[in-house]
Amino acid sequence: MTALALTALLAGGLITLAIAGPWLLRQAAPTLVRIPRLAIALTSTGVVAWLGSLLAVGPVLAWAGSGPALLPEPAAAVCRRCLAAATPFGLDASSTAVPAALLLALPAAFGLTLATSLASHVLHRERRSRHAAEGLLLAARRRIIRGHTVSVIDSDHPFALALPRRHGGVLLSTGALATLDAVELDAVLAHEQAHLRQHHHAINMLVTSLAALLRWVPLIRAAADALPHYLEIAADDQARRRTSTSALVSALVKLSNPSGHSVPPHAPAEALHAAAGPSRVRQLVQPAVGPTGTIPTVLAGLYVAALAVIGAAAHAPYLVAALTGC
Repeated sequence: MTALALTALLAGGLITLAIAGPWLLRQAAPTLVRIPRLAIALTSTGVVAWLGSLLAVGPVLAWAGSGPALLPEPAAAVCRRCLAAATPFGLDASSTAVPAALLLALPAAFGLTLATSLASHVLHRERRSRHAAEGLLLAARRRIIRGHTVSVIDSDHPFALALPRRHGGVLLSTGALATLDAVELDAVLAHEQAHLRQHHHAINMLVTSLAALLRWVPLIRAAADALPHYLEIAADDQARRRTSTSALVSALVKLSNPSGHSVPPHAPAEALHAAAGPSRVRQLVQPAVGPTGTIPTVLAGLYVAALAVIGAAAHAPYLVAALTGC
């Protein structure tokens, strides 16, 4: 296989997944809601694998390209031998009009720009979240409730939410404590603790930050939109296993305030809360059954795995060459 053929295959796969990814996620939803942690892994790793493969297009062409050289010929020959020895694919050399150094520089520049923008965006959101959390916690009281350390906020509106541990962890309102009975409270606390144990805030921060920068990619936009729903379902799944489905459903219904006050004003955007819409309650009471969505889920998993393998294989030779001093 030539480098051009492999590049065309990789580029075709990237474009196809970028455009058809939202449809594939929708078709896979009946299965993904039954396995929410798989859904979280698929949506988050799918975004990362797609980006990694996008950055691999230039390096794949540079492996076997014989375009104009920017390095002296002896140095260029050494580089070609090093990369050829590390390349996992048998690629035939092909002539290109683009220097190999440029094929490497463009994705490197894009990756560096993206990483810098991502870090800036994450830091901005982190500061905003910390400031909002500090405002919420000013009047909060730390208490041990049902074996869990929580912050209690004086509010007549029943709500429960989880912030990142560094920003306060689980918050409950006095309205929630007055509204929920003991088993319902256990279910809500199990739900919020699941968010913390399964690192949902970090996953959501990464994907939503990437989506803010790359919203023009349909796949990334769809993954960011679907992820919060699967995070809540995963927490629901853990809570119902630790307590009971009936206790969780009852608690979610009580916390789903029709007036819209499901979370306190000025709550951080990163807050994950236990209020539920009709789709989550329906999933708990009448979970989807049958094979619907199985084939799209398998296809999506294979597609993401293939992109991840190709992307990793494309970047590995350069890492090996750097580590061995070539």
